[in-house]
Amino acid sequence: MEELIEFIQATSDSRELKRALAVQMVMQNYNHSTIANILGVSVSFISKWKYIFVEQGIIGLRLKYKGSKSYLDSAQRQIVLNWLKQRNYWHLSELKEYIEDSFSVVFDSNQSYYDLLKDANISWKKTQKKNPRKDAELVAKKKLEITAWLTAHEREIVSGELVVFFEDESKLLWGDICGYIWGSTKERIEVPVLNERQRQRYFGALNYYTQEFLIKPFTKGDSRFGDRLRRIFNFSVPKKPYCLNLGWS
Repeated sequence: MEELIEFIQATSDSRELKRALAVQMVMQNYNHSTIANILGVSVSFISKWKYIFVEQGIIGLRLKYKGSKSYLDSAQRQIVLNWLKQRNYWHLSELKEYIEDSFSVVFDSNQSYYDLLKDANISWKKTQKKNPRKDAELVAKKKLEITAWLTAHEREIVSGELVVFFEDESKLLWGDICGYIWGSTKERIEVPVLNERQRQRYFGALNYYTQEFLIKPFTKGDSRFGDRLRRIFNFSVPKKPYCLNLGWS
């Protein structure tokens, strides 16, 4: 540990310093995610340099070359693109590490790395929620049931004897309003939010036949679909029978 501390104090290269600090923090029992957040590196970066240090000592943390190129030739560029396309997720720091370790290239600007990501058809996007308990087979079965029911009642639906709505409700947290939007590079895009946990309920109903979609905010949940539909959208009770909720909202 003493030799490692001396190396950290002596090196003037930021890349060597980051490698050494990652190793030191591991030895001090910091967990990998904490180190990654503090140093702005990936978890794989930490594991890699810890292994090299164990195998080679301080010499393994030193740069193996003096200076670096600031460009990739066409063959190297294609290798990087192929590497990017084979991965399931991407992190800018890992891309930088891969290029530097493989080709001794460090770009002068992050834009060069962004251009590589773009050429590999990788874009910056917001992650989407996915329910891990979702049963694809059960969903497919339910879709068939709904389709069969609608087909069986098609004449009544077309004639207007039966009106079918698909309905649902959702809660929007004010904090969810912030996302990605195109705007001037010289200006911040700000949305006034007093309390990120404040929420608004919305109720929506889709008329299956006319494709008319109705949506309106409301203050509290209501399991009585028919009453809610009439109350929220001010529907009068028609003489024609309604199928207000199929149970598949």
